[in-house]
Amino acid sequence: MRGTLSHEAAHQPSVHLLSLSEVQTRMVLAQRAVDSKDNESSAAPDPLTALHIRGRIYTADAMHTHKKTCRCLTYNDGAYLLIAKNNQSGLRRDLELFFADPPADRSTWRSATTREKGHGRIEIRTPVASTDLNEYFARDWRGIAQVFRLERTVIEKGERRTSVVYGFTSLSPKQADPARLLALLRAHWAIENRLPWRRDVTLDEVHSQVRTRRAPQVLAVLNNALLALMDCLHVPNVPAQMRIFQACPLEALRLFLVTLVKL
Repeated sequence: MRGTLSHEAAHQPSVHLLSLSEVQTRMVLAQRAVDSKDNESSAAPDPLTALHIRGRIYTADAMHTHKKTCRCLTYNDGAYLLIAKNNQSGLRRDLELFFADPPADRSTWRSATTREKGHGRIEIRTPVASTDLNEYFARDWRGIAQVFRLERTVIEKGERRTSVVYGFTSLSPKQADPARLLALLRAHWAIENRLPWRRDVTLDEVHSQVRTRRAPQVLAVLNNALLALMDCLHVPNVPAQMRIFQACPLEALRLFLVTLVKL
Protein backbone atom coordinates (compact mmCIF):
# COMPACT_ATOMS: atom_id res chain seq x y z
CA MET A 1 0.00 0.00 0.00
CA ARG A 2 1.82 3.09 -1.27
CA GLY A 3 0.47 5.40 1.40
CA THR A 4 2.52 3.54 4.01
CA LEU A 5 5.84 3.71 2.17
CA SER A 6 6.96 7.23 3.04
CA HIS A 7 6.27 6.78 6.75
CA GLU A 8 8.24 3.62 7.32
CA ALA A 9 9.56 3.14 10.84
CA ALA A 10 11.06 0.28 12.81
CA HIS A 11 7.87 -0.24 14.81
CA GLN A 12 5.57 0.34 11.83
CA PRO A 13 6.98 -1.00 8.51
CA SER A 14 5.30 -0.50 5.14
CA VAL A 15 2.31 -2.69 4.39
CA HIS A 16 2.51 -5.11 1.46
CA LEU A 17 -0.61 -7.18 0.76
CA LEU A 18 -0.94 -10.35 -1.30
CA SER A 19 -4.46 -10.91 -2.62
CA LEU A 20 -6.31 -13.88 -4.07
CA SER A 21 -8.76 -12.39 -6.56
CA GLU A 22 -11.48 -14.08 -8.59
CA VAL A 23 -11.46 -12.74 -12.13
CA GLN A 24 -15.11 -13.34 -13.07
CA THR A 25 -16.68 -11.69 -10.01
CA ARG A 26 -13.68 -9.38 -9.39
CA MET A 27 -13.93 -10.23 -5.70
CA VAL A 28 -10.95 -10.65 -3.37
CA LEU A 29 -11.37 -14.07 -1.77
CA ALA A 30 -8.42 -13.84 0.62
CA GLN A 31 -5.70 -11.41 1.61
CA ARG A 32 -2.40 -11.81 3.47
CA ALA A 33 0.19 -9.31 4.66
CA VAL A 34 3.78 -10.13 3.66
CA ASP A 35 7.07 -8.47 4.56
CA SER A 36 7.81 -7.36 1.00
CA LYS A 37 7.18 -8.24 -2.64
CA ASP A 38 10.16 -10.60 -2.46
CA ASN A 39 8.29 -12.67 0.15
CA GLU A 40 5.15 -13.10 -1.95
CA SER A 41 6.17 -16.45 -3.40
CA SER A 42 6.60 -18.09 0.01
CA ALA A 43 3.27 -16.71 1.25
CA ALA A 44 1.26 -17.48 -1.90
CA PRO A 45 0.12 -21.01 -0.93
CA ASP A 46 -1.24 -19.83 2.45
CA PRO A 47 -4.61 -18.51 1.21
CA LEU A 48 -5.10 -21.50 -1.10
CA THR A 49 -7.63 -23.70 0.67
CA ALA A 50 -9.40 -26.60 -1.03
CA LEU A 51 -12.52 -24.42 -1.22
CA HIS A 52 -10.63 -21.76 -3.19
CA ILE A 53 -8.93 -24.26 -5.50
CA ARG A 54 -11.44 -26.93 -6.48
CA GLY A 55 -12.89 -26.34 -9.94
CA ARG A 56 -10.97 -23.10 -10.48
CA ILE A 57 -8.10 -22.07 -12.74
CA TYR A 58 -5.20 -20.46 -10.87
CA THR A 59 -3.10 -17.78 -12.55
CA ALA A 60 -0.35 -15.69 -10.98
CA ASP A 61 2.63 -13.47 -11.67
CA ALA A 62 5.80 -15.30 -12.72
CA MET A 63 7.33 -15.08 -9.23
CA HIS A 64 4.70 -17.59 -8.06
CA THR A 65 5.70 -20.26 -10.58
CA HIS A 66 6.86 -23.02 -8.23
CA LYS A 67 6.64 -26.81 -8.18
CA LYS A 68 5.02 -26.74 -4.73
CA THR A 69 2.19 -24.57 -6.06
CA CYS A 70 1.49 -26.98 -8.92
CA ARG A 71 1.35 -29.92 -6.52
CA CYS A 72 -1.01 -28.06 -4.19
CA LEU A 73 -3.37 -27.08 -7.00
CA THR A 74 -3.58 -30.44 -8.75
CA TYR A 75 -3.91 -32.32 -5.44
CA ASN A 76 -7.00 -30.24 -4.64
CA ASP A 77 -8.61 -30.68 -8.09
CA GLY A 78 -7.67 -27.26 -9.37
CA ALA A 79 -5.97 -26.18 -12.59
CA TYR A 80 -3.16 -23.73 -13.22
CA LEU A 81 -1.73 -21.50 -15.93
CA LEU A 82 1.73 -20.17 -15.07
CA ILE A 83 4.46 -18.05 -16.65
CA ALA A 84 8.17 -18.94 -16.83
CA LYS A 85 10.59 -16.05 -16.32
CA ASN A 86 13.92 -15.45 -14.58
CA ASN A 87 12.91 -17.08 -11.30
CA GLN A 88 12.69 -20.35 -13.26
CA SER A 89 15.54 -19.72 -15.69
CA GLY A 90 16.04 -23.39 -16.57
CA LEU A 91 12.38 -23.87 -17.39
CA ARG A 92 12.28 -20.70 -19.48
CA ARG A 93 15.46 -21.69 -21.35
CA ASP A 94 14.01 -25.11 -22.19
CA LEU A 95 10.83 -23.51 -23.54
CA GLU A 96 12.78 -20.98 -25.60
CA LEU A 97 14.92 -23.70 -27.17
CA PHE A 98 11.91 -25.90 -27.87
CA PHE A 99 9.88 -23.26 -29.71
CA ALA A 100 12.94 -21.93 -31.57
CA ASP A 101 14.13 -25.34 -32.78
CA PRO A 102 13.95 -25.25 -36.63
CA PRO A 103 13.92 -29.05 -37.17
CA ALA A 104 11.14 -29.65 -34.62
CA ASP A 105 8.06 -31.50 -35.79
CA ARG A 106 5.40 -28.80 -35.54
CA SER A 107 2.54 -30.84 -36.94
CA THR A 108 0.98 -31.16 -33.47
CA TRP A 109 1.42 -27.51 -32.53
CA ARG A 110 -1.72 -25.36 -32.37
CA SER A 111 -1.90 -21.60 -32.75
CA ALA A 112 -4.27 -18.67 -33.02
CA THR A 113 -3.88 -15.02 -33.92
CA THR A 114 -5.82 -11.98 -32.76
CA ARG A 115 -5.52 -8.48 -34.18
CA GLU A 116 -6.92 -5.42 -32.43
CA LYS A 117 -6.84 -1.78 -33.38
CA GLY A 118 -7.47 1.08 -31.00
CA HIS A 119 -5.93 4.05 -29.17
CA GLY A 120 -3.72 4.74 -32.18
CA ARG A 121 -2.02 1.35 -32.25
CA ILE A 122 -2.40 -2.17 -33.60
CA GLU A 123 -1.83 -5.18 -31.33
CA ILE A 124 -1.22 -8.64 -32.77
CA ARG A 125 -1.12 -11.61 -30.39
CA THR A 126 -0.14 -15.13 -31.47
CA PRO A 127 -0.22 -17.97 -28.90
CA VAL A 128 1.32 -21.32 -29.89
CA ALA A 129 0.73 -24.42 -27.73
CA SER A 130 2.17 -27.93 -27.70
CA THR A 131 1.92 -31.15 -25.70
CA ASP A 132 5.32 -32.46 -26.85
CA LEU A 133 7.11 -31.53 -23.61
CA ASN A 134 4.59 -33.03 -21.18
CA GLU A 135 6.61 -36.15 -20.46
CA TYR A 136 9.85 -34.17 -20.19
CA PHE A 137 8.42 -31.79 -17.55
CA ALA A 138 6.03 -34.19 -15.79
CA ARG A 139 8.43 -35.16 -13.01
CA ASP A 140 8.97 -31.60 -11.78
CA TRP A 141 5.73 -29.90 -12.76
CA ARG A 142 2.82 -32.03 -11.64
CA GLY A 143 -0.24 -32.05 -13.87
CA ILE A 144 1.37 -30.28 -16.83
CA ALA A 145 -0.76 -30.75 -19.96
CA GLN A 146 0.74 -28.30 -22.49
CA VAL A 147 3.32 -25.55 -22.88
CA PHE A 148 2.88 -22.33 -24.81
CA ARG A 149 4.61 -19.34 -26.34
CA LEU A 150 2.80 -16.02 -26.69
CA GLU A 151 4.18 -13.39 -29.04
CA ARG A 152 2.73 -9.88 -28.76
CA THR A 153 3.49 -7.25 -31.40
CA VAL A 154 2.49 -3.61 -31.03
CA ILE A 155 2.60 -1.25 -34.01
CA GLU A 156 2.36 2.39 -32.98
CA LYS A 157 3.36 5.49 -34.93
CA GLY A 158 5.21 3.36 -37.45
CA GLU A 159 7.28 1.61 -34.79
CA ARG A 160 7.04 -2.11 -34.06
CA ARG A 161 7.64 -3.61 -30.60
CA THR A 162 7.60 -7.34 -29.96
CA SER A 163 7.59 -9.23 -26.66
CA VAL A 164 7.42 -12.97 -25.97
CA VAL A 165 6.01 -14.81 -22.95
CA TYR A 166 6.49 -18.52 -22.19
CA GLY A 167 4.41 -20.65 -19.88
CA PHE A 168 2.63 -23.92 -19.21
CA THR A 169 -0.72 -25.14 -17.92
CA SER A 170 -2.49 -28.17 -16.53
CA LEU A 171 -5.42 -27.52 -18.88
CA SER A 172 -5.54 -30.02 -21.72
CA PRO A 173 -5.86 -28.90 -25.36
CA LYS A 174 -9.55 -29.85 -25.21
CA GLN A 175 -10.05 -27.69 -22.13
CA ALA A 176 -8.06 -24.75 -23.46
CA ASP A 177 -7.08 -24.21 -27.07
CA PRO A 178 -4.63 -21.37 -27.89
CA ALA A 179 -7.44 -18.84 -28.12
CA ARG A 180 -8.66 -19.67 -24.62
CA LEU A 181 -5.12 -19.65 -23.22
CA LEU A 182 -4.79 -16.12 -24.53
CA ALA A 183 -8.12 -15.13 -22.99
CA LEU A 184 -7.08 -16.52 -19.60
CA LEU A 185 -3.76 -14.66 -19.70
CA ARG A 186 -5.42 -11.38 -20.61
CA ALA A 187 -7.97 -11.84 -17.83
CA HIS A 188 -5.12 -12.26 -15.36
CA TRP A 189 -3.27 -9.20 -16.62
CA ALA A 190 -6.49 -7.18 -16.30
CA ILE A 191 -6.45 -7.68 -12.52
CA GLU A 192 -3.95 -4.83 -12.25
CA ASN A 193 -6.51 -2.42 -13.73
CA ARG A 194 -9.49 -3.86 -11.91
CA LEU A 195 -8.05 -4.04 -8.38
CA PRO A 196 -4.75 -2.24 -7.48
CA TRP A 197 -5.30 0.63 -9.92
CA ARG A 198 -8.89 1.27 -8.80
CA ARG A 199 -7.88 1.13 -5.15
CA ASP A 200 -4.91 3.43 -5.68
CA VAL A 201 -6.55 5.95 -8.02
CA THR A 202 -10.34 5.70 -7.74
CA LEU A 203 -10.39 5.24 -3.96
CA ASP A 204 -7.19 7.30 -3.49
CA GLU A 205 -5.55 4.61 -1.38
CA VAL A 206 -2.20 5.77 -2.74
CA HIS A 207 -2.43 8.94 -0.65
CA SER A 208 -3.87 7.34 2.47
CA GLN A 209 -2.09 8.30 5.70
CA VAL A 210 -3.56 5.35 7.60
CA ARG A 211 -0.61 3.31 8.80
CA THR A 212 -1.07 2.35 12.47
CA ARG A 213 -0.92 -1.35 13.26
CA ARG A 214 -3.51 -3.32 11.25
CA ALA A 215 -5.54 -0.28 10.17
CA PRO A 216 -4.13 -0.29 6.58
CA GLN A 217 -5.21 -3.90 6.12
CA VAL A 218 -8.70 -3.12 7.43
CA LEU A 219 -8.91 -0.19 5.01
CA ALA A 220 -7.90 -2.51 2.14
CA VAL A 221 -10.64 -4.98 3.11
CA LEU A 222 -13.24 -2.21 3.12
CA ASN A 223 -12.06 -0.91 -0.25
CA ASN A 224 -12.14 -4.43 -1.71
CA ALA A 225 -15.71 -4.87 -0.43
CA LEU A 226 -16.79 -1.52 -1.88
CA LEU A 227 -15.40 -2.33 -5.33
CA ALA A 228 -16.99 -5.80 -5.24
CA LEU A 229 -20.35 -4.24 -4.37
CA MET A 230 -20.04 -1.76 -7.24
CA ASP A 231 -19.24 -4.60 -9.64
CA CYS A 232 -22.21 -6.66 -8.40
CA LEU A 233 -24.43 -3.66 -9.09
CA HIS A 234 -22.86 -3.28 -12.57
CA VAL A 235 -21.85 0.31 -11.85
CA PRO A 236 -20.08 1.52 -15.02
CA ASN A 237 -18.35 4.52 -13.43
CA VAL A 238 -17.34 4.14 -9.79
CA PRO A 239 -16.10 7.75 -9.28
CA ALA A 240 -19.39 9.14 -10.64
CA GLN A 241 -21.39 6.82 -8.39
CA MET A 242 -19.31 7.86 -5.38
CA ARG A 243 -20.11 11.51 -6.09
CA ILE A 244 -23.82 10.62 -6.15
CA PHE A 245 -23.53 8.90 -2.77
CA GLN A 246 -21.61 11.85 -1.35
CA ALA A 247 -24.48 14.14 -2.37
CA CYS A 248 -27.13 11.64 -1.18
CA PRO A 249 -25.64 9.71 1.79
CA LEU A 250 -29.01 8.19 2.68
CA GLU A 251 -28.98 6.37 -0.67
CA ALA A 252 -25.61 4.84 0.22
CA LEU A 253 -26.91 3.80 3.65
CA ARG A 254 -30.06 2.27 2.12
CA LEU A 255 -27.98 0.30 -0.38
CA PHE A 256 -25.70 -0.96 2.39
CA LEU A 257 -28.61 -2.10 4.58
CA VAL A 258 -30.42 -3.82 1.71
CA THR A 259 -27.22 -5.67 0.74
CA LEU A 260 -26.63 -6.67 4.37
CA VAL A 261 -30.15 -8.11 4.65
CA LYS A 262 -29.71 -10.13 1.44
CA LEU A 263 -26.46 -11.58 2.74
